[in-house]
Amino acid sequence: MIREIAVDSGRIVLIPHAKKRSAQRSINRRQVERCCQKGTITEGPFLILNAKGQWQATLYRHAAGEEVTCVVAIEWATRLIVITVF
Repeated sequence: MIREIAVDSGRIVLIPHAKKRSAQRSINRRQVERCCQKGTITEGPFLILNAKGQWQATLYRHAAGEEVTCVVAIEWATRLIVITVF
């Protein structure tokens, strides 16, 4: 499901915290998109107990000597919300 949603990069949304962390860590949007599209799940998916009841997963991608990890919440079948990047 994550890969299906991530095919359309417009459905990958970075919250302000993720934008701030990616800038601090010199990770660009393309790297985040690729992590969501081709990354491996390292943790989860598990249900977050918040008002929206979203599922969360941690994705990891290693390519061309670069390692990127994204924590995403899945707004089921519509979009991925990137919570943080490292």
